[in-house]
Amino acid sequence: MTPSVTGAGYDDAAQRRIPGYKSLARLAVSLVATFPSLAADAAPLLVVGCGTGAELSEARRQRPDWTLTAVDPSVGMVAEAKARLGAAAAAVTWIEGPAQSMPGEACFGAAIAVLVMQELADDGSKLDFLSALARLLQPGAPLVLVDLMRGGSGLNSAVEQQFNEALLRFQRSSDLPPPSVDEVPLHPIGEARRSALLAAAGFSDPIRFYQALGVDGVLVQKLQ
Repeated sequence: MTPSVTGAGYDDAAQRRIPGYKSLARLAVSLVATFPSLAADAAPLLVVGCGTGAELSEARRQRPDWTLTAVDPSVGMVAEAKARLGAAAAAVTWIEGPAQSMPGEACFGAAIAVLVMQELADDGSKLDFLSALARLLQPGAPLVLVDLMRGGSGLNSAVEQQFNEALLRFQRSSDLPPPSVDEVPLHPIGEARRSALLAAAGFSDPIRFYQALGVDGVLVQKLQ
């Protein structure tokens, strides 16, 4: 459902697979920009899994005064993001690695993580990821999460099967290449499990702001 290619083809694949993907960066930045924790000049924003730099570029457009930190474990993606930002890349702090390895507490006024948590297994890795973000965020700071989610409960399996077939048809009609053997495996979870993990990490109940096929975007807040 979601793209697992890297490099220059990432955005193209995402736009073909996810309706409305092109607006996600603008929407995510607009959401966090409304919070007091990002109101001051030079307020610190963390972009997790910065990918090709869509959220960073949009943050620069909306609030060029923000202090931006970008983290991504993929060297290739960091290079793509730097190229996208051009000269503005010099003003960004770049971290190649997982967010879980970042030191510090209450360092950021907001965080954005688009299509990141879905790549982590639910074996403690998802909770470690969310707990790290909670540690890095200031009390009351917002977090935007967008991920592929698991389907229905199975109570209406016939409808769910039709829905899954519709997803496959949509993907085929988007003229996407067939999956490659080196694609990153995805680990979607259901809404109840996501809410439980967020609560365990110290976040508020999620508010949905985006949904397209199986991809779900929520806004949460670091509890005091």
